[in-house]
Amino acid sequence: MNAYAPLLSIGNSRHFRHVLVAVTTLLLVAACDQTPPPAPEERAQPVKTVVLKAEDVPVGGQYPGSMESSKEVQVRARVEGILLHRRYTEGARVEAGQLLYEIDAAPFEVALSRSRAQLANARASLSSAERRWRRASELIQSNAISQRDRDDAESGLEQARAAVQLAEAEVRAAQINVDYCKVRAPISGMTSRERVSEGSLVGPNNSLLTTITQLDPLWVNISLPDEMVLLLRRMLKDGELSYDESQRAVLIETAGNQQHPHLGHIDFSDSTIDRRTGTVQFRATVANPDGSLLPGQFVRVRLQGLYSRNALVLPERAVLQNAKGSFVYVVNAQQRAEVRQVRLGLEVDGGRIVDAGLKAGEEVVVEGLVRVRPSSLLAPQRIELAHNYGPKPNFADQPARLKVGALSQPASEVVQ
Repeated sequence: MNAYAPLLSIGNSRHFRHVLVAVTTLLLVAACDQTPPPAPEERAQPVKTVVLKAEDVPVGGQYPGSMESSKEVQVRARVEGILLHRRYTEGARVEAGQLLYEIDAAPFEVALSRSRAQLANARASLSSAERRWRRASELIQSNAISQRDRDDAESGLEQARAAVQLAEAEVRAAQINVDYCKVRAPISGMTSRERVSEGSLVGPNNSLLTTITQLDPLWVNISLPDEMVLLLRRMLKDGELSYDESQRAVLIETAGNQQHPHLGHIDFSDSTIDRRTGTVQFRATVANPDGSLLPGQFVRVRLQGLYSRNALVLPERAVLQNAKGSFVYVVNAQQRAEVRQVRLGLEVDGGRIVDAGLKAGEEVVVEGLVRVRPSSLLAPQRIELAHNYGPKPNFADQPARLKVGALSQPASEVVQ
């Protein structure tokens, strides 16, 4: 083994350290000669915005409703007899006065003939009584008969007249029974299936023959939540809502968002809240000339005539949530995103009414929110909202109905 090896190893290690220090020094000097790169320019985030404007916004809302026939009549036999014929097609439309059934009229025709004969007999008796009365009136002048005979003649005349009246009433009653043997439709409408077959014995106490349902007009029953009724009434009282009394109309939508071509008009409102459902019942009458609506059908009903004055409508997609509640991003004068807490009110077509936090003319971000942070630089693109409330609709050509009482009554009269 070489005796100088440890010394050589120590010398090499020192030489390596000197080289490493020199290289590091050169690198630091080179780095100090370089200038730092410029900071990247802030990029504006593309977003879509809307400018809020004050409008009179319809706030009637949409509620479930069910159709009901305005008239439903049970057709029954009014005399007892054998049902001979059915003269209508089951399920078909019939007109008022149309013949539906025929009941055997033979016994009633015999009774009619008997009552007519009794009437003829009563009239003959009346003629005889009148002659006796005239003779008695002449004879009493010459004292040829007593006063008693004269009074008897007068009483006989009065009895004969009463007998004629009774016989005439019997004839009318017998004629009515004969007429009742022809069962006619009391109203126009759609018939149900027959309940009694031909040949059956029917009578006024035990026989439902069929049912007629009137399809024009129909009723639509509407259930409004009690909170909504109380809120609308309070807003009306405070002047936050306007109500067009000339309308009192409802718009009816069926499956597939199909609008019924005729407006309904509210003609009844309950004065109390249903404790079981927590709703107030309203009823509207709607024309249905083409029969497109049917009793029992479920529909959606939009109230017309209620407007929020100078309201700001905010699209719901613009609303975000934080620890303080609902907020939106507003584009400020520096084109930066500003957080604005808002309080929202009623739901309407196109969004929610803003109760507090925003004012007309402010620009609100509605799309591109995932890229927006507080104070972010924005590149806004303004868009128009899809809805356009326009002027208040005019339904003056529609017939006026009763006032919607439940929207104007004090709470003590509404809540039980």
